[in-house]
Amino acid sequence: MKKFVLIALGLLAAGISAPAGEKVFALATAGDVDAALAERVRVRLEENAGVVVRPAAALAVEPGQSLEAIGRAAAATLGENDYAIVVLARPTDEQPQGVCLPHERFAALNVARLEAGADAEHVERRAVQEGLRVLSMLVKMAPCPFPLCVLVGYEKVEDLDQMSGNYCPPCLDRFTRYAREAGLQTIDPLAADAAAAAEEAAPAAE
Repeated sequence: MKKFVLIALGLLAAGISAPAGEKVFALATAGDVDAALAERVRVRLEENAGVVVRPAAALAVEPGQSLEAIGRAAAATLGENDYAIVVLARPTDEQPQGVCLPHERFAALNVARLEAGADAEHVERRAVQEGLRVLSMLVKMAPCPFPLCVLVGYEKVEDLDQMSGNYCPPCLDRFTRYAREAGLQTIDPLAADAAAAAEEAAPAAE
Protein backbone atom coordinates (compact mmCIF):
# COMPACT_ATOMS: atom_id res chain seq x y z
CA MET A 1 0.00 0.00 0.00
CA LYS A 2 2.80 2.39 0.90
CA LYS A 3 4.51 1.67 -2.41
CA PHE A 4 1.26 2.42 -4.27
CA VAL A 5 0.84 5.75 -2.49
CA LEU A 6 4.43 6.75 -3.24
CA ILE A 7 3.97 5.86 -6.90
CA ALA A 8 0.75 7.89 -7.01
CA LEU A 9 2.52 10.84 -5.40
CA GLY A 10 5.29 10.60 -7.97
CA LEU A 11 2.83 10.57 -10.86
CA LEU A 12 0.90 13.53 -9.45
CA ALA A 13 4.10 15.47 -8.83
CA ALA A 14 5.16 14.79 -12.39
CA GLY A 15 1.85 16.27 -13.51
CA ILE A 16 2.53 19.57 -11.75
CA SER A 17 6.32 19.78 -12.10
CA ALA A 18 7.79 22.03 -14.75
CA PRO A 19 8.15 20.30 -18.14
CA ALA A 20 11.30 21.07 -20.10
CA GLY A 21 11.21 24.59 -21.46
CA GLU A 22 8.44 25.92 -19.18
CA LYS A 23 9.36 28.89 -17.01
CA VAL A 24 8.71 29.51 -13.31
CA PHE A 25 8.90 32.47 -10.97
CA ALA A 26 11.47 32.43 -8.16
CA LEU A 27 11.04 33.92 -4.69
CA ALA A 28 14.04 34.87 -2.56
CA THR A 29 14.72 36.73 0.67
CA ALA A 30 17.40 39.36 1.18
CA GLY A 31 18.57 40.51 4.58
CA ASP A 32 16.79 39.84 7.85
CA VAL A 33 13.55 38.32 6.54
CA ASP A 34 11.89 35.35 8.21
CA ALA A 35 12.27 32.26 6.00
CA ALA A 36 8.99 30.81 7.29
CA LEU A 37 7.15 33.98 6.28
CA ALA A 38 8.69 33.81 2.82
CA GLU A 39 7.61 30.20 2.41
CA ARG A 40 4.03 30.99 3.43
CA VAL A 41 3.98 33.88 0.97
CA ARG A 42 5.39 31.64 -1.78
CA VAL A 43 2.71 28.99 -1.23
CA ARG A 44 -0.08 31.57 -1.24
CA LEU A 45 1.27 33.18 -4.41
CA GLU A 46 1.14 29.80 -6.12
CA GLU A 47 -2.39 29.18 -4.86
CA ASN A 48 -3.74 32.61 -5.81
CA ALA A 49 -1.92 33.17 -9.10
CA GLY A 50 -1.96 29.57 -10.32
CA VAL A 51 1.68 29.55 -11.42
CA VAL A 52 4.75 27.80 -10.05
CA VAL A 53 6.89 29.89 -7.70
CA ARG A 54 10.08 28.14 -6.65
CA PRO A 55 12.04 29.00 -3.49
CA ALA A 56 15.40 30.60 -4.26
CA ALA A 57 18.52 30.97 -2.13
CA ALA A 58 18.62 33.83 0.38
CA LEU A 59 20.75 36.86 -0.46
CA ALA A 60 22.92 39.00 1.77
CA VAL A 61 22.29 42.75 1.88
CA GLU A 62 25.18 45.19 1.83
CA PRO A 63 24.99 48.36 3.98
CA GLY A 64 23.17 51.07 2.06
CA GLN A 65 22.29 48.75 -0.81
CA SER A 66 19.24 49.97 -2.74
CA LEU A 67 16.24 47.84 -3.61
CA GLU A 68 17.21 48.07 -7.27
CA ALA A 69 20.71 46.78 -6.50
CA ILE A 70 19.22 43.97 -4.40
CA GLY A 71 16.88 43.07 -7.24
CA ARG A 72 19.66 43.08 -9.81
CA ALA A 73 21.78 40.83 -7.58
CA ALA A 74 18.83 38.45 -7.32
CA ALA A 75 18.22 38.53 -11.08
CA ALA A 76 21.84 37.53 -11.61
CA THR A 77 21.04 34.20 -9.90
CA LEU A 78 18.18 33.27 -12.25
CA GLY A 79 18.45 29.86 -13.83
CA GLU A 80 17.61 28.71 -17.34
CA ASN A 81 13.98 27.91 -16.46
CA ASP A 82 13.38 31.02 -14.36
CA TYR A 83 11.19 33.72 -15.84
CA ALA A 84 11.74 36.37 -13.13
CA ILE A 85 12.42 36.70 -9.41
CA VAL A 86 10.56 38.39 -6.56
CA VAL A 87 12.63 39.37 -3.52
CA LEU A 88 11.31 39.96 -0.02
CA ALA A 89 14.02 42.30 1.21
CA ARG A 90 14.97 44.17 4.34
CA PRO A 91 17.37 46.95 3.33
CA THR A 92 19.69 48.43 5.94
CA ASP A 93 18.38 51.98 5.48
CA GLU A 94 15.32 53.90 4.28
CA GLN A 95 14.07 52.57 0.94
CA PRO A 96 10.81 52.78 -1.04
CA GLN A 97 8.09 50.17 -0.59
CA GLY A 98 9.08 48.28 -3.69
CA VAL A 99 10.51 48.32 -7.17
CA CYS A 100 9.55 46.25 -10.20
CA LEU A 101 11.59 46.25 -13.41
CA PRO A 102 10.08 43.69 -15.81
CA HIS A 103 12.77 44.25 -18.45
CA GLU A 104 15.38 43.26 -15.85
CA ARG A 105 13.24 40.33 -14.64
CA PHE A 106 12.93 41.25 -10.98
CA ALA A 107 10.77 42.84 -8.33
CA ALA A 108 11.97 43.69 -4.81
CA LEU A 109 9.57 44.37 -1.95
CA ASN A 110 10.57 46.21 1.22
CA VAL A 111 9.33 44.07 4.14
CA ALA A 112 10.11 46.87 6.63
CA ARG A 113 7.56 49.10 4.89
CA LEU A 114 4.97 46.31 4.81
CA GLU A 115 5.33 45.90 8.58
CA ALA A 116 4.20 49.47 9.34
CA GLY A 117 1.37 49.32 11.90
CA ALA A 118 0.68 45.64 11.21
CA ASP A 119 0.69 42.39 13.14
CA ALA A 120 2.25 39.22 11.68
CA GLU A 121 -0.96 38.14 9.96
CA HIS A 122 -1.37 41.46 8.18
CA VAL A 123 2.30 41.57 7.18
CA GLU A 124 1.89 38.20 5.48
CA ARG A 125 -1.32 39.30 3.77
CA ARG A 126 0.29 42.52 2.55
CA ALA A 127 3.31 40.61 1.22
CA VAL A 128 1.01 38.27 -0.72
CA GLN A 129 -0.98 41.21 -2.10
CA GLU A 130 2.15 43.03 -3.21
CA GLY A 131 3.54 39.77 -4.57
CA LEU A 132 0.45 39.28 -6.73
CA ARG A 133 0.74 42.85 -7.92
CA VAL A 134 4.35 42.49 -9.03
CA LEU A 135 3.73 39.08 -10.63
CA SER A 136 1.17 40.81 -12.84
CA MET A 137 3.65 43.60 -13.63
CA LEU A 138 6.34 41.06 -14.52
CA VAL A 139 4.06 39.55 -17.18
CA LYS A 140 3.27 43.13 -18.31
CA MET A 141 -0.35 43.37 -17.20
CA ALA A 142 -1.99 46.74 -16.63
CA PRO A 143 -3.56 47.87 -13.32
CA CYS A 144 -7.25 47.15 -12.75
CA PRO A 145 -9.85 49.87 -12.03
CA PHE A 146 -12.22 47.42 -10.28
CA PRO A 147 -12.32 48.18 -6.51
CA LEU A 148 -12.57 44.48 -5.59
CA CYS A 149 -9.25 43.53 -7.20
CA VAL A 150 -5.76 43.44 -5.73
CA LEU A 151 -4.54 45.31 -8.82
CA VAL A 152 -6.50 48.48 -8.07
CA GLY A 153 -4.38 51.53 -7.24
CA TYR A 154 -3.79 52.66 -3.65
CA GLU A 155 -1.91 55.38 -1.78
CA LYS A 156 -0.75 54.08 1.63
CA VAL A 157 0.42 50.65 2.73
CA GLU A 158 -2.43 50.59 5.25
CA ASP A 159 -4.87 50.70 2.33
CA LEU A 160 -3.88 47.12 1.52
CA ASP A 161 -5.73 45.95 4.63
CA GLN A 162 -9.03 47.16 3.16
CA MET A 163 -8.37 45.79 -0.33
CA SER A 164 -8.99 42.44 -1.94
CA GLY A 165 -6.40 39.76 -1.36
CA ASN A 166 -6.64 38.40 -4.88
CA TYR A 167 -7.19 39.14 -8.56
CA CYS A 168 -10.76 39.76 -9.69
CA PRO A 169 -12.02 36.97 -12.03
CA PRO A 170 -11.29 38.89 -15.27
CA CYS A 171 -7.76 39.75 -14.08
CA LEU A 172 -7.13 36.15 -13.00
CA ASP A 173 -8.17 34.98 -16.47
CA ARG A 174 -5.98 37.66 -18.03
CA PHE A 175 -3.03 36.77 -15.79
CA THR A 176 -3.35 33.09 -16.71
CA ARG A 177 -3.39 33.96 -20.40
CA TYR A 178 -0.38 36.28 -20.11
CA ALA A 179 1.48 33.68 -18.05
CA ARG A 180 0.90 30.98 -20.64
CA GLU A 181 1.93 33.32 -23.45
CA ALA A 182 5.14 33.99 -21.51
CA GLY A 183 5.82 30.25 -21.28
CA LEU A 184 5.17 30.04 -17.54
CA GLN A 185 4.08 26.79 -15.96
CA THR A 186 0.54 27.02 -14.65
CA ILE A 187 -0.85 24.81 -11.91
CA ASP A 188 -3.90 22.61 -12.37
CA PRO A 189 -5.81 23.14 -9.10
CA LEU A 190 -7.35 19.65 -9.29
CA ALA A 191 -3.96 17.99 -9.72
CA ALA A 192 -2.50 20.05 -6.88
CA ASP A 193 -5.39 19.14 -4.57
CA ALA A 194 -5.04 15.46 -5.46
CA ALA A 195 -1.31 15.56 -4.75
CA ALA A 196 -1.93 17.20 -1.37
CA ALA A 197 -4.57 14.61 -0.48
CA ALA A 198 -2.27 11.74 -1.44
CA GLU A 199 0.56 13.23 0.62
CA GLU A 200 -1.70 13.47 3.68
CA ALA A 201 -2.76 9.84 3.20
CA ALA A 202 0.83 8.55 2.91
CA PRO A 203 1.66 8.35 6.68
CA ALA A 204 -1.56 6.46 7.36
CA ALA A 205 -0.55 3.85 4.79
CA GLU A 206 2.78 3.03 6.46
